[in-house]
Amino acid sequence: QRAELQLPKGSDAVEAFKLLNLRKASDVDWSELPCDFAELSAAFAVIPPLAGCQLSVWKVIMAVLYLGNLDFAGKGAVGDSTVADAKIADPSTTAVIARLLSIQPTELENAICIQNINAGGEWIKSPNSIAYASDVKSALTKALYSKLFDWVVEMINSSLISGEGGRYFIGAVDIFGFECFPTNSLEQLCINFANERMQHMFTEAVFESVIAEYQKEGIDVGDITYEDNKLLVELIDKPATGILSLLAEECFFPSGSDASWLQKIKSQHARHANFSEERLDRTAFTISHYPGKVTYQSTGFLEKNKDPLSQDLVVLMQFSDDDFVKTLFEEKQSTAMAGSVRRFKSAKFVGLIDGFRTSLNQLVKTLEGTKTHFIRCVKPNMDKKPDNFVFDVMQRQLYTSGVVQAVQATRKGFPDHLPFAELLSRFELVVPKSATNKKGADGVRALLSSAGVSDKEFRIGKTKVFLGVGVLDQLEQRRMEYIASKVISMQVLARGYLARRRLLAKRDAKAGGDYKKQQEAKRAAEAALRKKREEAAAAAAASAPELAAASGGGAEAERLAAENAQLRAQIEALEHTTAIYMTLTGVTVRLEAGGQTATCECRGEERTHAFTVDTQPEDGDEGEIGYAPAPGAVGCPGLPDYLLDELIFEREQAPALLVKVMEAVGGGKAPHTPRSSRRSSIMSNA
Repeated sequence: QRAELQLPKGSDAVEAFKLLNLRKASDVDWSELPCDFAELSAAFAVIPPLAGCQLSVWKVIMAVLYLGNLDFAGKGAVGDSTVADAKIADPSTTAVIARLLSIQPTELENAICIQNINAGGEWIKSPNSIAYASDVKSALTKALYSKLFDWVVEMINSSLISGEGGRYFIGAVDIFGFECFPTNSLEQLCINFANERMQHMFTEAVFESVIAEYQKEGIDVGDITYEDNKLLVELIDKPATGILSLLAEECFFPSGSDASWLQKIKSQHARHANFSEERLDRTAFTISHYPGKVTYQSTGFLEKNKDPLSQDLVVLMQFSDDDFVKTLFEEKQSTAMAGSVRRFKSAKFVGLIDGFRTSLNQLVKTLEGTKTHFIRCVKPNMDKKPDNFVFDVMQRQLYTSGVVQAVQATRKGFPDHLPFAELLSRFELVVPKSATNKKGADGVRALLSSAGVSDKEFRIGKTKVFLGVGVLDQLEQRRMEYIASKVISMQVLARGYLARRRLLAKRDAKAGGDYKKQQEAKRAAEAALRKKREEAAAAAAASAPELAAASGGGAEAERLAAENAQLRAQIEALEHTTAIYMTLTGVTVRLEAGGQTATCECRGEERTHAFTVDTQPEDGDEGEIGYAPAPGAVGCPGLPDYLLDELIFEREQAPALLVKVMEAVGGGKAPHTPRSSRRSSIMSNA
């Protein structure tokens, strides 16, 4: 394979090629390269369209490298264009290039060193100077590599197309930035023209689509206008009379010059609003682009537009014996030649701007068939430093990129469009409920009127409402203010819940982890008690008719029913009493109703304990009881948590009622029994 690719012998073969610009192979840090040759070949093999063409690709690359080594000989010195006698200095290099491209060496040398000129229907061969031949060689070198690169990209793209034939795709187009330098030439004109085309697309995509939507919704668009750059695009690219069209025409004439081309465009566009002459510089002209005016120097336009790649070379490559080389130079969408005989001839002159315009037209056609989104990139400073925003630099870019003009244009008319249902559902909170009872167009009109929006600031279509500048922002601000007012209430509830959770966690930690279990047991006991009470009440209600029947009715039945009802009321009151007698581990505690103290009989002495009671706990809370031991009491246990949790509190006058119940049930003395047992006996007696 090395022999087929004409690789020089030796390990330092890279030093033999001038285009690589290497004096020593050791100067290269091969570890910095993205891959080696084996990895690159493996990557080619993965892509089906490239898998079988690797050798052809390497051969074209080797031809490019050898073209860089091609030197010329002749009487005229290098750079001297007065003597036209250029010849190949080393024919062996030409032979290697010809073998790699599958063409004849003599035809390659003639195409580089000799120019075919059509004069009066006859072809005349004119030798090239060494300088011009060198330019032709360089043009062929660039063309080979450029076409090879484009082909590889095209093959990769084709391999990514889905089975539906690439119906759907996502593409990113990076357009040149607008350029304006002290001296501007053909390069700047092409770049700025591309920006003008993109700006025209932006205008059509934004404004014309908006007007079409207005008309679809039945909105009057008579007072909505916008400025586009259609006239400027025609100034540059209009067929026959555009600046670029006249340039291509001037390059076709052998006697064409920059001066004659400049005179033609001045005569053609003297009255154009976007074109002006420079009185102080006869070789310059000015174009008023959408970001601003740019002055171009006409000197060198024709020379830059004349592609040094001879059409003789193009045709030679098209007749190569290598099908791969043919593919690289075949004309896209070219019409068939008359007859089946192919002839070796020079085609019509095609300049650089022709290729540029064709490529740009293809891009615009592709973009017009897609849904486009525009992104404007702004450089914050000229020093490439982060977090450094220079106002003047950014402002200049915003103006020159057309962002400011686009914003100004979009702010005209009614920039915000919302369906009826979306507007009503989103902003019904900011107006009284009476204004949102209606639906559709009537509901939208009522809502906007209640929100203080004047009739001039909106238009109602068939399915959408069109809001003027700032209207949507005002509605959004009022909506956020309403939400913020409700957030405070939500925060109160959330913070209260979190505080109670923290309190319970502290209690649980203080009780050694048993507090939560105690609370769960307490709730279970209270649930069981409620169930028993309900059962007792039901039994009492059921026994009332029987008692009435047994007593024969009359006054006795009424007395028994009254006592039964009184007893049920006493049982109900017991659930809320604030005084209870309890004996627990030898300590009797009595809690006085309505007071802030509790007394205990501790070792034969009465001691007073301060306490606090939360008699109105919030939902989900267990209530709070705090206490402190008796002052000066030695060895007093105080009121333990589990005892305080068993205390029952009543809102009013519970002690007398409790004593009354206790005397009726326990024979005149309050029994010293646990609360659960006492409740059970009371319920049984009831």
